[in-house]
Amino acid sequence: MVRMALSYWLSKAAPKAWILTLFLILCTGLLVLLHMQLNNWQVGFYNHLQQHNFTGFYHALIQFALICSILVATSGWQTHVKMLLQLRWRQWLTNKYITLWLHKQNYFHMKFLVKAIDNPDQRIGEDIQLFVTHSLDLAVGLLRHLITLIVFSVVLWRLSGEIRVSLLTTEVIIPGYLVWSALLYSAFGTWVTIKIGRPLMLQNNLQQSNEANFRYSLIRLKEYAEGVVLCKGDTWEKHNLLKWFSNIVITQLAIIKTTRDITWISSAYTQLSTVFAFLIASPKYFNDELQLGQLFEISGAYWYVHSALAYIIESFGKIAQWQAVTNRLREFCTQLRLIQSQHLASNTSFYNPDTLITKELSVFSPAGHILVNKLTLALPGGESLLITGPSGCGKTTLLQTLAGVWPYFSGQMSCPPDSSVLFLPQKPYIPIGSLRAAVLYPYKHVSVTDNKVEEALHICKLAALLPRLDIETDWSKNLSPGELQRLSLARAILHRPKWIFLDETTACIDAAMEAEIYQILKEKLPDAAVISIGHRDTLTSYHRKILKLNGTGGWSYSEQPQQ
Repeated sequence: MVRMALSYWLSKAAPKAWILTLFLILCTGLLVLLHMQLNNWQVGFYNHLQQHNFTGFYHALIQFALICSILVATSGWQTHVKMLLQLRWRQWLTNKYITLWLHKQNYFHMKFLVKAIDNPDQRIGEDIQLFVTHSLDLAVGLLRHLITLIVFSVVLWRLSGEIRVSLLTTEVIIPGYLVWSALLYSAFGTWVTIKIGRPLMLQNNLQQSNEANFRYSLIRLKEYAEGVVLCKGDTWEKHNLLKWFSNIVITQLAIIKTTRDITWISSAYTQLSTVFAFLIASPKYFNDELQLGQLFEISGAYWYVHSALAYIIESFGKIAQWQAVTNRLREFCTQLRLIQSQHLASNTSFYNPDTLITKELSVFSPAGHILVNKLTLALPGGESLLITGPSGCGKTTLLQTLAGVWPYFSGQMSCPPDSSVLFLPQKPYIPIGSLRAAVLYPYKHVSVTDNKVEEALHICKLAALLPRLDIETDWSKNLSPGELQRLSLARAILHRPKWIFLDETTACIDAAMEAEIYQILKEKLPDAAVISIGHRDTLTSYHRKILKLNGTGGWSYSEQPQQ
């Protein structure tokens, strides 16, 4: 996953990515140098104060204003470029994940994995955003602190001089003792923080899943609000939502405890570090080896070195969250690639645009149970087939197999091309957007005149919707089930598919409307093959061929006289 994320700098967008990255590095390095200049500036400033030198004090203030002006401008541009790079990287990575998720119906096949991925919407919508933001923040912070450590370690080494330490009868000379003191102090603080804060990474990972599950429960309640209110399920839903939220509370309490312990360590570490530099440099100052300005320069240089070495301590919470979202995205990416390695339907199908043919086709459930055993049939274009049988016998699964989306089958069959297939399910899918886009779905750029759209809506008795043709809304929430069915029928009239699959399409409408739908299909699409699933006896009169499944893999096939 990380390899795929970093491939942004090797993609077609690489030139812009590298320009932004190099500019960001330049700004980061310049900021460190400007801070070094400010630290050097302290020497003259405090010496002028100690010597009551007003002229030197005035010139130091002018120098300070100049350095700060450049620093403020550079800091603003660094923030601008970093946020722009975050946006471009997220845009590229989101496109990659959406493409991978939708590739060869991965979003559909994913639910058949042994370990199904939860909340792919959150992983694409939120986890990528957090990954990109934290990755750049941590990378820029690491670069800045690395440059700071190198630059100010040199400064601190120069200012430290050497110290003589007597060990028994031996005198040991330690050069750059301030640098060694900072390294030991920071190493100890980092070790303690990592040891105490290690559980935070697992806790953040678990909390991401808890938040996603709770949000999904809220969205699902909104989606099925009508069913819940009719069942008087308010109390049950409240209990269910609070149950999911209790997982968030339990995990958050653990995060609070771990964060509190880390805060104690980092706070004590930071407070002690403010006086640590003065303590270890004070002997030289009281021996008149240092002036006040040099003491403040040592303190400033030490603070920058300490800050660079304490980067892991100060960023531990962000590192933990970054690792959590990285693990979730890596798991998501791994599962998507696993689907591609599985045996899909395209491996055992052949192309025949005019006739749907099956040769000893056996259809299985994901668990391996046989649903249809060795089905052999041929359905030419313009014919009609009704698939019937008891509930749960595999009718919908067989329909999905014939349409080329179900992966668990053996034998051979011809899959019609995608452009010639249209599904009319019991609950039609209507994308959020304009009514015009809903009618033309899924072919966004298809060339259809307004007259044809209006004619299709008139035929399907939806003329009342014509004034709202370009209004964007969630039409699945604003239209009745009957209107949704007629809208999907208008879609079929406009696209003129050669193969129409109806999955319990008329189960929730009356017999009159059912007859109307099949009559329109027969008149407007006479060359299209119609394959239906249903239980009603009335459906028999609209189909010439009947396929009955018995639920144990067996089947029977019959033909009615041509009407």
